[in-house]
Formats: sequence, C-alpha cells, structure tokens
Amino acid sequence: MDSVDGADFVGCLAGNLRAASRLATRRYDAELRETGLRITQVAILAQLRSDALSIGRLAAELSSERSVIARDVAVLERDGLLSVAVDPTDRRVRNVALTKVGRARLRSAGPAWRRAQQQMREALGQALADDMLGMSRAVVAALEEA
Repeated sequence: MDSVDGADFVGCLAGNLRAASRLATRRYDAELRETGLRITQVAILAQLRSDALSIGRLAAELSSERSVIARDVAVLERDGLLSVAVDPTDRRVRNVALTKVGRARLRSAGPAWRRAQQQMREALGQALADDMLGMSRAVVAALEEA
C-alpha cells in the first residue's frame, strides 16, 4: 500500500477550498457580529426573502446538508426570524418562511454584509473576485452534475 505524506495534500482541492471558505467566513462573520447573525444565517434569510421553501429545497439551494440547514433554521425560528409550518400537501415536509422580524433583521444586516463584501473585493482585487465568482459557480454546477 502506498503511503501518504504531507506533500500529497498541497494540491488537495477540498483542503484548499475549505481553507478559502474558512477565511472568507471569518471576514463576513466579523463584520456581521454587531447584527448577531453569522454569514450562514444571513444566507438562509436571504434565500427566503421572496418565497417560503421546504428545508430540503433550502438545503439544495444553498448546496448544504439538510441536517445543517435544519439546525440553523431551528435557531432562527427560536429567535423569531423564521416560521416553520407543516406542508398541507405532505405532512412530512416542513416549509420555512421569513417573518416580519426576520425580514427587518436581514435588512439591518445589509450594511455589515456590504462592508464585508467590499473588504473581500478589495483584498482579492476586482479581477480575482470576478474570477472566483465564475469559478465557484462552475465548480458547484460541475459537482452537482457529477
């Protein structure tokens, strides 16, 4: 059996993606701290700004695990930012909607999110930021199809 050493992981796609994600998350969370929300929570609230979605559909839209989204939804529901209701056509499905309080909290998080977004664009530079967006979308699409 071949052994694996540290040099083998330098080009690890998952490791490099995770490192970039953690650093970006820290920047957004630092700016959002004053709002009491994390970037993962803002993403959920933003996804629900126009329509209610099932937890499964919300997880799919955010390319996340259902169990992770369900935990975050439970916290946001406890805080009054989301409401969760049984789907009238399928009692196994839970539909999640933004409350008035959630909509107001999302609006109030806007300035902090925009500051974090601007900091990221400045740190990366416009060309790299645009490339990163295109590449990220391409990676998600390719891996969802695989």
